[in-house]
This record gives sequence, structure tokens and C-alpha cells, in this order.
Amino acid sequence: MAFAPGLRVKTITEFVTRRPLLAAWLLAAAFVAVITYFLVSGLLTPDAPASLEQPQIKMNNIQGQGQRGTQLGWKFEAESADTSTDGMVTTYHHVRQAVYYLKGTPAYKLTANEVTLDMRSQNYTGSGSVHLWSVRPRDLSDVRTENIVWSNPLQTLTCPTAVRVKYKGYDITTTHLQANLQTGSSTLGGTSIHGG
Repeated sequence: MAFAPGLRVKTITEFVTRRPLLAAWLLAAAFVAVITYFLVSGLLTPDAPASLEQPQIKMNNIQGQGQRGTQLGWKFEAESADTSTDGMVTTYHHVRQAVYYLKGTPAYKLTANEVTLDMRSQNYTGSGSVHLWSVRPRDLSDVRTENIVWSNPLQTLTCPTAVRVKYKGYDITTTHLQANLQTGSSTLGGTSIHGG
């Protein structure tokens, strides 16, 4: 027996007009069933495998230098480097012969197990046997620590771990150090001073 399409529509229309409350409940139940289906299927779908590391570009035997205006600003050598694929964060491994220049002449030298540069903020972080020393006589002559952070926007040098400093014949040991090179202010942790 064949049914005409118009007959089905007429039957549904008569059902809805005779029993509107039941039709509303059936429509609500169908809506809840569809939502439940999507929620359950979403919960049962396995997650995409998570990557704990950002994709990186690896480089070996690095030599770099940068300009400040028309003069040499810095140069360094590193054993290797990892750069994020967007190029914004680079970690240099086994940094040696790093030189920071002021007015075209060497001012500071640095060695460290790792130096990370964040290009967004121009902040530097050094870790592992960090050794920073000045080649200028008026500055701190020698700084050794495990961690050092340079905040370029704030012009602040922070050593959150123990620091050994040599300055004009004094050996200074402190639990932490923060120096603002813009204002000249500094903060030290528990400190001992020897020599003189």
C-alpha cells in the first residue's frame, strides 16, 4: 500500500493540533536526545596526543653578532641552539665568548650553559654556571651565579639564586641580587663581604 506524501504531513498536523502538549514533550525529548548524543560522543572521542614541547628548529656551531645603530652591539659563540618555529624564543646551549659592546668597545663578557632570548620582550635568561664579567674598570669585575635574568624594558638584572661578586678587591656573596641599571638601585639578599 502506497502513501501519498501529503497524507503524512496531514497526519502529523492533525496529531499536533489535537495533542499539543504531547507534541511539545516529544519535541523536547528529541532535542535532549540529540544534545546528549553530541555530549557523549564528544566525551568518548579520544584526545589528540599532547605535545609537551613546542616544535623547534635546531642549529649547531652558532656564531652571532648584532648591531646597535652603526656599531657592533654584541657577538657570541654557542655550541647549539633551539629556536621555536615562530622564531620568537631561542635557547643557546654552551654559550662562550659572548661580548656585549657599549659605544663600539667591549664592556661585558659572558659564559653560561644556556642563554634564552625572548624576541617579544628582548629579555635574556642565563642558567647553569653563569659567569658575567666586565672589561671596564669601574663596573662589577666578576659575577658568578646559576641563574640570571636581564629584563630589557626595565633595564634590570636579577639573580634569583646565590651570587658571588668581585668588586674592587671585595668578595661579596649574597643569596640573591637585583640591580636596576637605569636608576642605579640594587637589592641584595643575605650578604657577606670579605677582603678590601
